[in-house]
Amino acid sequence: MAPITAQHVSLADSSWLGEPATRLQLTAEEQARQLQGAGGNRPTFLVLGEDFTNGVIEIDVAAVINGMGGKDARGFVGIAFHIDDRRENFEAVYLRMANGTLNDPLPPAPRDARAVQYVAHPGFHFADSRKAAPGRYEKSAAVKLGRWHRLRLEIEGGNVAAFLDGQAVLSIDDLRYAGQQGGYGIWVGDGTTVYVRNVRTIRR
Repeated sequence: MAPITAQHVSLADSSWLGEPATRLQLTAEEQARQLQGAGGNRPTFLVLGEDFTNGVIEIDVAAVINGMGGKDARGFVGIAFHIDDRRENFEAVYLRMANGTLNDPLPPAPRDARAVQYVAHPGFHFADSRKAAPGRYEKSAAVKLGRWHRLRLEIEGGNVAAFLDGQAVLSIDDLRYAGQQGGYGIWVGDGTTVYVRNVRTIRR
């Protein structure tokens, strides 16, 4: 994996469950900002490529809660895309691994229906989407803390379809930055250590 920019995340060569991987988490400075109330759907990502508008992005991801975040840390990891040149505006589909239906015990309601989420920054974070259209921009998913999962996004115009381990889990038809050419990469959230491998991208 050859990153272009690390935006508020640190990275290191590592392994997870016997597989070589890149380990990511928020920098100490960014983690402190989030604990002080900066908010969670911020531009915190590893940029892996540029000039992406439409196509496919997929990657193997695993996530664990590292104890450095807030009480609502859920094992946040996803794919950011349409990242602008300032590394500020972007949209993403991410997982809340602790909310997945493969965990034992199962997460309580309503968290069991909030394992995969679409957001755009700025202005359309998870709280905004829940207010605008409850349940439309987040769904349940068969994920689990600490386990490898294959996340795939298919992006075309204003549409994104998300697949998890080959199963469709979320479909959105009103992307905030539809048609915007930009960067793409791995998004990391509060209190989470992420392991990534096997990135694959197809531009259309």
